[in-house]
Parts: sequence; structure tokens; C-alpha cells
Amino acid sequence: MIGPSLLEAGIYTVPAAAELVQAPQRMVRIWVGGHKRKQAPIILNELGRVDGKVAVSFSNLMELRFVALFHGAGVKLRDIRAIMNQVKDTLDHPHPFATRTVFRTDGRKIVAEIGRKNGIDNIYDLRSKNYEMHPVVMKSLKDDVIYDPAGDAVSWRPRRKIAPNVVIHPVFSFGQPILQESHIPTATLAAAAKAEKSTKAAAWMYEIPEKQVREAVKFEQDLHRAA
Repeated sequence: MIGPSLLEAGIYTVPAAAELVQAPQRMVRIWVGGHKRKQAPIILNELGRVDGKVAVSFSNLMELRFVALFHGAGVKLRDIRAIMNQVKDTLDHPHPFATRTVFRTDGRKIVAEIGRKNGIDNIYDLRSKNYEMHPVVMKSLKDDVIYDPAGDAVSWRPRRKIAPNVVIHPVFSFGQPILQESHIPTATLAAAAKAEKSTKAAAWMYEIPEKQVREAVKFEQDLHRAA
């Protein structure tokens, strides 16, 4: 039985996490669990295994966003690990990349300085081909997340530009993507639209505007193309 802590932490399998952060499953598995006893994991996994499968928490998912960013920019695994570990030590927090601290002036400087020490002058997203420089990318990452007063990440819009009403909140539906207002999982809406062969019918079934069903379907389509 799932305990209360898991109900609040969010639960993501490696394949699900890979889709959300837009990274290869093979790499996410290494980041989470290490590789053949030769490489240690990059993140400190809060959950370990759930129902026999490797799983990560919402905080870990927020960390994986940064790992995926560094990996997409061509940063080597050993350098990503050095950056993550040094930021943890410097900010004295086990999951600093799941907090707002990294986006404050001191946090941005720390990440930039550690990056430079590891041979990285600018962090940009090769995956999107936008070649945005570090400050722009950091702002984009910050704007996708909502933080509580203590500065900890509490929800995330994983595809804010194409699906602004789709959020991930660890206390709803075990952290799976949902519509912000109704809390209906996007996977449920997409499945209903497919079964009924109509977004209008799915909207009627769940008593929500059809445009929200279309947004959920669009999100799910983009999600499954990602990894």
C-alpha cells in the first residue's frame, strides 16, 4: 500500500520521467540509477522502487529537467555530476534544482561559475535548436514552475507554450499531468477522445469545454513524441 509520503511526493517511472523532461530513457535510467556499477547516479533518488519499478519523486523530476538541459547542451556525464554535486554543497540543499534558489542571482552565478570551471561557458538547449544563452534558458525554466513561499517547487507546466493549462502537481493523481482547473488527467481525456473518436464527446462526458480536451490531446501527442 502506498504511504502518505508517496501520495504527496509524486511518482514517476523512468519512461514517464524521460517523456516529461524530453530525454532518452537510457540516459534517464543512468542518471537515476547509475551504470553497471561503474558510474554513480547523478541524482539522489527519494523513492527507489515502487511496485518493483524504479521510480522518482516530483523533486527528482525537477532535478532531471536540469540534467536533461546539460545533457542536451552536450555536457559530459562526469561534468554534469560535478555541477550537480557542487551546487548541492554550495547551497547546502539535497535537491537545490527543485528550489527557486538556483534562479536567484546567487544561484545563477553559482551554476555559471561551476559550469565555467568544468569547461562550459554557456548553457543552451541544442535540442530546441534555439541556441538560447544561459540567462534566457534559466528564465524559461523558472517560468515553467510554481514555488511555495519557502521556495520549493510545487507544480510544473511541462509544455507551457503548447499546453498552458496542463500542470503536474505531486498531490494530484500521483503527480501525473492534469488540467489545472478540473484536475482530470490528460491521459484520461486523450483516451476518451480516442475511444469516442471525438473531442466533443469526451468534453461532454467529463463536463469540460472541448478546447480543454483538445489541449489535453495535443499535450499527450507531444509528450509521447518527446522521448
